[in-house]
Amino acid sequence: MNLRNRERRGGGEHGMNSMTDIIFILLMFFMMTSTLTAPSALNLQLPGNSKTTANKAKERLTDVGIEPDGSYLLNGRLASLLLVQDQLKSLRAGSLEDVYVTVSPAPEAPVEKVVEIMDLTYQLGINAILNTAE
Repeated sequence: MNLRNRERRGGGEHGMNSMTDIIFILLMFFMMTSTLTAPSALNLQLPGNSKTTANKAKERLTDVGIEPDGSYLLNGRLASLLLVQDQLKSLRAGSLEDVYVTVSPAPEAPVEKVVEIMDLTYQLGINAILNTAE
């Protein structure tokens, strides 16, 4: 019986070149496929030049303000989220044309409240214009 230790016939090392090649190919694949998908983001329009007349837009424009304490203002009056939601629903239902709403948060307003209003306008199919304070 041969009880001697057998010498190993080679190290346990493997080349990492093939592993880096595979990782590089996967990276390229995911980069190429991620650019092909279109993100479904909010329909956000910043103030600027517009092709519509200012008078026509002012007639249909509703302002939703957000105070630093998180309370909502609907056209300058204090309102709850449900009241804002109902007003925006009726505004959308009463118009066949595009509806525009300005969202005017105070500089210290909670971001969560701004996102709630922007999400609400997105769900209702209303164009939201973010009006930032100077």
